[in-house]
Formats: sequence, structure tokens, C-alpha cells
Amino acid sequence: MLFHGLSAFPITPADQQGRVNIDDLAVLLRRLGAAGVASVGLLGSTGSYMYLTRSERRRTVEAAVDCPGGSTPIIVGVGALRTDDAESLARDAKAAGADGLLLAPVSYTPLNDEEVFPILCLRRSRD
Repeated sequence: MLFHGLSAFPITPADQQGRVNIDDLAVLLRRLGAAGVASVGLLGSTGSYMYLTRSERRRTVEAAVDCPGGSTPIIVGVGALRTDDAESLARDAKAAGADGLLLAPVSYTPLNDEEVFPILCLRRSRD
């Protein structure tokens, strides 16, 4: 059985330009491997994965597959707002060496400053 036990879903460390910090990701993945997790869920529901470009997501999967030395299965989130994008991400993940796919519904979209402001006001008024 490929997937069993504890599956860890680490954050996706990225800079303000949307590039994943592969060195920081490797540290996280090595720690998870040392802790004995049964699999790692990458690019799914944690971190900034929704804001990454397709090529950046592929680069991240390739780095993650190489990092644990092949001993920890990698499950890759391929959720996207469009079906054709999810299909492309799934093909990319497979080509990069992912062991499994996670297709979770996506409800994340980037907010602009005008959309964030009312949310901040509501939070402050409750405090």
C-alpha cells in the first residue's frame, strides 16, 4: 500500500516574487522524512501554492521528488480554478515524479487592496 499513516502537508516557502525557496523547502522535507511521515502532500491547501505559476509549481515538485531521496512518497495538489489547468498540473506532476495527486476544490483567489481593506476593518471592529 503506497499511501498509509501520517501524511504531512508543509507550507510552500516562497518569496514576494512568487519563487519557491527550494533550500527552505528541502529543510522542511528532510525534517518530515526524519520524523517518519509516511507521505508528503505538496502544493495542496497550505502555503502560497495557489499563487505560483505553472512552471514554478513544476520546479517545486521536481525539487521535492529529488529531496527525500525517493523514500517518502510525494502527493501533489493539482487544484486549479479551471479544469484544463488542473489537467495540465496533473500531467506536470506525473512527469516530475509525483507518487500521487490531490485534487481538492479551489476557493482561493488573490485579493486586491480594495477587497482586503473591508476584511481588515471588520476584524478590527470585532476586537
